[in-house]
Amino acid sequence: MEKDVTTTIVIFGASGDLTKRKLMPSLFNLYLKDRLPTTFRIVGFGGTAFTDDAFREQLLAGARQFANFKFTDEQWAGFAARLHYLAGKYAEAPDLQHLNELIAGWESDSANRLYYLAVPPKLFPVIISNLDATDQLGEDRGWRRVVLEKPFGTDLASAVELNQQVHKALHENQIFRIDHYLGKETIQNILFTRFANTIFEPIWNRTYIDHVQITVSEQVGLEHRAGFYDGVGVLRDMFQNHLMQLLMLVAMEPPASFEASHLRNEKVKVLSA
Repeated sequence: MEKDVTTTIVIFGASGDLTKRKLMPSLFNLYLKDRLPTTFRIVGFGGTAFTDDAFREQLLAGARQFANFKFTDEQWAGFAARLHYLAGKYAEAPDLQHLNELIAGWESDSANRLYYLAVPPKLFPVIISNLDATDQLGEDRGWRRVVLEKPFGTDLASAVELNQQVHKALHENQIFRIDHYLGKETIQNILFTRFANTIFEPIWNRTYIDHVQITVSEQVGLEHRAGFYDGVGVLRDMFQNHLMQLLMLVAMEPPASFEASHLRNEKVKVLSA
């Protein structure tokens, strides 16, 4: 992100478990490392009727419980001053227009926006459609990016249809389909263990490897996500994204470079094998 450009990060589904457990501790960590723009704000949007202060208190509790780093009250206060919350309905265009007006009040001539959809995939089309209808996706005054959480659809047909709906309002370079497992240090180290290690790379093949077993041992249960799992299920939540990504990283051939397009091409070859 450009350090000197006003940037707003909007999280849809901000009252949910993912925001408290993963997103906000990660954003706080980036803030402490001075990796966010100088002028940034984070807006949570959701159906729960929070005030700004109540939203901040919930996120502070999440940071204390889930952050893997230490921080002071003063550091949190500096970050919390950038946090805001707006209650609304995703399917109501006037609520999204209210969001647009709130953000516009902070922006100068040039400003960037990132929209993170931490919501079930069935809500992607209506949110993106309403963002488009309220003129929030045009890039005449700065870039616009939309992050889509997994699972992307419920099967092949719904994924193809969802992709078509998303592309009605967004260009491909504006879309980031996220799998947060790929951000874990252990997962990233698979590539370096394989391709930057002269010991393992020559023998990483069927001649020397008898079998591969991928085990994800989770310590967290359903907790408050029963509604999410009723609609999605563990196969869509874990297997078709997290575990498939692990499989591809283990089985793929060396990419031409570690650029996203080269990594993606080699992963696709594994799926096509």
